[in-house]
Amino acid sequence: MRKFSVRLSNFIKRNALYLILILCVMAVGLSATFMVLNNIQSDDLTVDAPLDDVVGETQKPSVIYFIMPVENPVSVDSYAYTMVWNETMNRYTAHVGIDYFADEGTPVKAVYDGIVESVETDLIKGVTVTIDHGNGLKTIYNSLQDADFIPVGKSVKTGDTIGHVSVSNRTEYKRGAHLHFEVSENGETIDPEKYFQEENK
Repeated sequence: MRKFSVRLSNFIKRNALYLILILCVMAVGLSATFMVLNNIQSDDLTVDAPLDDVVGETQKPSVIYFIMPVENPVSVDSYAYTMVWNETMNRYTAHVGIDYFADEGTPVKAVYDGIVESVETDLIKGVTVTIDHGNGLKTIYNSLQDADFIPVGKSVKTGDTIGHVSVSNRTEYKRGAHLHFEVSENGETIDPEKYFQEENK
């Protein structure tokens, strides 16, 4: 046993350089093998990807743009980040939507495709329609004259009439006839301007 150990030690000493070279070649070979396998797996993922999601080598943009909910409004009152004076309630309140002022009876349009989630009539807030656009995005149309013709669960397309401008919201009636428009993103009310193209802002 001792003779074998001595021989092995002498062999390693005489051939150390060759042994190191062999180990290096093996390491390079293993690295190349892993790289080739990784590239094959990546190619498989690309081939299996849905064609609808790929345009050439780039992903389709997933940007959503709204149309105006009221055509040619007389004026527009923006979303307020801070408390503003409410002349109807005679106090400061948050204004978490955009007001589109127009004559009573002016059609209100769905700003984007979706499904009618709710149609509510409240003595204080008036008539409100909520449309679910998917992925946590919803639009809320308040101070409508009517919405009886829009059943819950109905699919609507961009530009479909979902109601008409009125003064049904009693918390803002002194402002005159208008649509109070809100946007909810994952349960949080946000500034609707995010979803309008520059020419519609």
